[in-house]
Amino acid sequence: MLSKDEFFKTGEIVNLAEEVVFEELKALIERAEIEFCQCDKCLFDIVCVVLNKIPSMYSSSIADRTYPSPEFKADYETLKQLAAEELPLAIERIKERLHH
Repeated sequence: MLSKDEFFKTGEIVNLAEEVVFEELKALIERAEIEFCQCDKCLFDIVCVVLNKIPSMYSSSIADRTYPSPEFKADYETLKQLAAEELPLAIERIKERLHH
């Protein structure tokens, strides 16, 4: 059996919530709707706050991610909506308690 580090570094198990939050944050930054510090520390903190608020969505199949079922697509879209709703709240929370 692989070690824990080897097991998870294979890339077969993916938390899609991480991808969703990253993409939603990137889009929010590009739209420049909210002014906030975009240093790595603040961005990491924002992402952590959002990931702790939304459910994870793990996938172990590239086929599921490439050819998603209608249910998978619906769950993914819900996750995107939740991330988009939580990002501004997380930004405000981090702005109140900067760690740099």
